[in-house]
Amino acid sequence: MSLDGLFAPASIAVYGASATDSRKLGNTLLANAANGAGEVLAVHPSADRIDGIPAVASLGRPVDLALISVPGHRVEAAVGDAAAAGTKTGIVLSSGFAETGAEGRAIQDRIAAAARATGMRLAGPNCMGVVSYLGDGRWLNGSYFWAVPEIAGGLSFVSQSGAFGGMFFSHMRRSGLGLSRFLSVGNAADVSATDALEWLGEDPQTTAIGMFIEGIDDGRRFVEVARRVTARKPVVVLKAGKMAAGAKAAASHTGSMAGSHTAVQAGLRRAGVIEAGDTEAFFDALDAAAVGLTQTAVRNIAIVTISGGPSVLAADAAERAGLMLPALGNATIEQLRSLTPSFSALGNPVDLTPQCPVDSFIPAIEAIYADKSIDAVVAINCGLDFPEFGTGVARGIARTGKPTTAFVLDVPAVEAELAGAGVLRFTSPERAVAALAKGAEH
Repeated sequence: MSLDGLFAPASIAVYGASATDSRKLGNTLLANAANGAGEVLAVHPSADRIDGIPAVASLGRPVDLALISVPGHRVEAAVGDAAAAGTKTGIVLSSGFAETGAEGRAIQDRIAAAARATGMRLAGPNCMGVVSYLGDGRWLNGSYFWAVPEIAGGLSFVSQSGAFGGMFFSHMRRSGLGLSRFLSVGNAADVSATDALEWLGEDPQTTAIGMFIEGIDDGRRFVEVARRVTARKPVVVLKAGKMAAGAKAAASHTGSMAGSHTAVQAGLRRAGVIEAGDTEAFFDALDAAAVGLTQTAVRNIAIVTISGGPSVLAADAAERAGLMLPALGNATIEQLRSLTPSFSALGNPVDLTPQCPVDSFIPAIEAIYADKSIDAVVAINCGLDFPEFGTGVARGIARTGKPTTAFVLDVPAVEAELAGAGVLRFTSPERAVAALAKGAEH
């Protein structure tokens, strides 16, 4: 069944807002939903308005999405009310279910079964909700988050952890990249991460997908769905619960069975998924996917720098990642010799040196981009803030379209040029190389 109601509802009902205490999470949920587009109403046993929003004692008619944030013992009744009204999608944000043990799992299973019996799809419980761009500057914030990204883009994210969703939003604000959809699946009693992946794979608004996963209960189907999706758009996964302690924590967090990570890795590899080893690598790979770096075959890279030490670290990282640093063509080297000091290092990495004439930066860097043996470029500049360095990179990209990442430090004018060209900048040379390596992996 379609998940359109989760990501693009025109009408929303919120269960759990207080008529007397606007500091409750249910009121945050109601206010967030009301700030978006479409019809929003509250369901409350006695109030006729909550925080200025109309309220009803029982839903009585279908809405596209029911957001349920009531105490655990009242969830079953709220789901039943929404389902009886004909609502086809809902999110239970409340906690106290499978993550608490066998008794909680039994209640969760009963609620999910009751929803399915009426054709209602249910996300959660124990989750943070949904955020989705609706078009024309309109956003759905059906979540507990106060601050969410406001830049629309092609990146969508599915998370079993609500808190990691907050980390994702914080990263998105820092990176300046645009969001398409976010869904916190929590315990995944009904709507699973695989269901969300399948829907996002068909979503024309989504161009790249990130996933934070603690456990995969439908492994065979996940691999089949992911294989279809990765044929069209990149999928980056951070799998938590790799070790025994993490697997135990996952069971108490969302009730997930983490399983053998060796088996999970093999499945992800078969599916064409990009797996990240840790949080930093995940966000770096996600950024690379969002700007299309993972859609281009990358094997041979050039490192261009005026900073010798960091370029050596980048070269080491490239070798570890399986990337090649081929020698530049004779014609390219001759052109560089005519532009740079006699002591410049014209191998690969190419160290133009700080003594390179400023007017030579642009033609020298363009020559490196034009070399046919090079698939992609890593630009490194520490402390030499001549914007011409960044301009050379920007022109090289404009003329060749070759993927580029950068590590720059204390060079605001150079960084402005790179930002204008859409170049991802990383906090270390190794991370800049690793982002390109994820493109080769995909």
